[in-house]
Amino acid sequence: MNTEKFDLVVKFNSSNKDNAGSLFDINEQVDAIGGIDEIEGVLTLRDPELYIKESESLDVVLVELGTDSLEAAKLIRNSKPRIVSTVIPIERVVKTDLREIVRNLKELALKEMEPGDDFTVETSVVSHKTLESTDILEKVEDELKEINMNFDETDPKWKIYVEVIGDNTGLNILKSEESTVCMTS
Repeated sequence: MNTEKFDLVVKFNSSNKDNAGSLFDINEQVDAIGGIDEIEGVLTLRDPELYIKESESLDVVLVELGTDSLEAAKLIRNSKPRIVSTVIPIERVVKTDLREIVRNLKELALKEMEPGDDFTVETSVVSHKTLESTDILEKVEDELKEINMNFDETDPKWKIYVEVIGDNTGLNILKSEESTVCMTS
């Protein structure tokens, strides 16, 4: 099975909940359309190769770009969107398999980080039946400690992003100061 290509994982605000906590499907669809409009409004002129794909969740879309994902995330964040809540730039997409995720993150860490650097891990699992965020966190932490990296939740130099979207997982490692592009609200 081939992995799907995407450069951004974009999440929308989930503010349309009724008193019982369940989501109104029509409101989610309206929010998703509004969120897609926000992304297109910011990126289309700068990136005519922009392609937005649905995911298995109404409040998450995948964006394929012809430009730099970190720069695109900055542009979205700086536009002060109302519906887009989170934008995660993706460096690499792999098959959703714990061994594949860890192997690729270790490879990216050796390329980006220096021995002794501190890191934290942000995980999100959307539409996967067997893999849990805690499994990913524990395995990544253990593997990176083996190559002399230090887990630090309070003041890390690096933030590692693992975005599980069904059968595909997006990965990235950003310096902490760069990671501010990920949150828009």
